[in-house]
Amino acid sequence: MKTSPDISVIIPMYNAAAYIERALNSILEQAPHGLRLEILVVDDASTDNSRALVRAFPNPNIHLIELEQNGGTARARNAGLQHARGAWIQFVDSDDRISADLYRTFEQAQKPEFNCYVFSLIIEQHGGTVQRTITAVKDKRALGYFYAVWNFFIRKELCLPFKNYLLEDLVFVFEVMAGKDPRIAFLPGVYYYLNRQNEQSKTAVFNAPEYRRLYRYLYGQLDRYDRLTRMFFLETFVGILFAPTIPRALSAELAARTLIRLYRYLPAVAVNGIRGCVVNSRQDTVLNTV
Repeated sequence: MKTSPDISVIIPMYNAAAYIERALNSILEQAPHGLRLEILVVDDASTDNSRALVRAFPNPNIHLIELEQNGGTARARNAGLQHARGAWIQFVDSDDRISADLYRTFEQAQKPEFNCYVFSLIIEQHGGTVQRTITAVKDKRALGYFYAVWNFFIRKELCLPFKNYLLEDLVFVFEVMAGKDPRIAFLPGVYYYLNRQNEQSKTAVFNAPEYRRLYRYLYGQLDRYDRLTRMFFLETFVGILFAPTIPRALSAELAARTLIRLYRYLPAVAVNGIRGCVVNSRQDTVLNTV
């Protein structure tokens, strides 16, 4: 009899009382599938009633890991990875949710030659939604299409510890891309709902000093990056010129520094870039004024 889980779902949680029940229900209320789950909710020393809400769930596959001191998302995810017993790892944020057919779709799609599956998402924000649809997977750079970790299943042996940076997701993507062998397929369809209405989210306010610190770390790793990872770095930090959340002076500075270092990869990116592999479509909320 099989006892080890197929998927370890890791959910870092801090003061998520307003959202955690919705997140857990989206995982539990799935279309029928044959996958065995363990759900690891890692509480980062919440001061609200988040832990009580998790304990109230009667599902034995939910495990609450309580950290004594608040240490941030990277530390919480690492604690989840240390406890994970599943062959596959999935990361879900405590204020987000997944679609009801994700696990059935994943179960049916699995093939032995792939060790990572990426999927599309919808960003829920004030005034409407933005659907970000993956149209193609060219190579391992697909791991970083969204610069985050909530849109994929990844084999546990590919996972590395998260480092404590503002965007630890992006660092994780670069570390795995450079040091492992991610063989990536994608699941057609949209399966993750990213909550951008939560004004308490750490990404709600841009932190320029921390972003510089993140860039300096990744820039310092360039010598050990292979060709595709350097191409991804170039496209990422030139692409920030078009990011509305990053101050223009900062984005221009980092883009220029990146181009000076990696200009020789420009022809390869021009011919084989990844910008066209994700299509964005916006749906505005129509207000009822009647």
